[in-house]
Amino acid sequence: MKDYIIFVLLFISPQAFSQTTIPYRHTEISGSQYNDCEKIKYLDTNTLIKTRSKKITLPVEGKKSMVFVDNPEFEEYKYLGDIKNTKLSLVQMLGPNEEVYYLINRSTGAVDTLIGEPVFSKNMQDFACLNNPGTDEQQRIQICEIINGAAHTRAYINIKPYAFLRDINCIGRNALFAKTYEHKYWKITLK
Repeated sequence: MKDYIIFVLLFISPQAFSQTTIPYRHTEISGSQYNDCEKIKYLDTNTLIKTRSKKITLPVEGKKSMVFVDNPEFEEYKYLGDIKNTKLSLVQMLGPNEEVYYLINRSTGAVDTLIGEPVFSKNMQDFACLNNPGTDEQQRIQICEIINGAAHTRAYINIKPYAFLRDINCIGRNALFAKTYEHKYWKITLK
C-alpha cells in the first residue's frame, strides 16, 4: 500500500507545479488591518481517522484505506483534521528538506498536493497556501479553490526574494493579507 501511495504522490506532484504563475500587486497595510481580518477555523477532528504511533489510516468509501507510515529518517506524517463539512482530510508530510500537505478525498481516494498549510476564505471554497521553501527554492503562494470535493490550483504567485513572508492571515477571491518576519503587512491582489 505504501508503494501505491508513493506512486500516486509522485504522479500527482508534477501536475501540482505545472500551473500558471500570475502577476500581482502588493500594497502595504497596517498591522490592525491585518489583525482585523479574521482567520477562518476550517478543521474538525474525525474520530474515524486512526492515528497511532508512526501510522495514519484514512478510510476511503468503497476502497482500501489509505495508510501513511512514518519513516523517521525520510518522512513523518501528521493528520491535522478534516475540512469542515467535507470529506476532505488534511495530512502534513515533513521530510528532511521539505514540507508538503496532502488533501485527501475520502469519497474518491483522490490526493491533492499543497505547498503549505491552507488558509481558507469565509466561503470555505477559496484558499491559499504559502510554502516554507528549502534553500534553493523560491517562496510561492498557491491560490486554490475546492470544486466537487477536489482542490484545483488557480495560480501561483512567486514572492520576490527580498520579501520573505511569514504567514497569510486571510483570503478573499482575488486578494489576501500576508505578514513578513519584519512585521510588515501586505495586501496582495491578483492581477
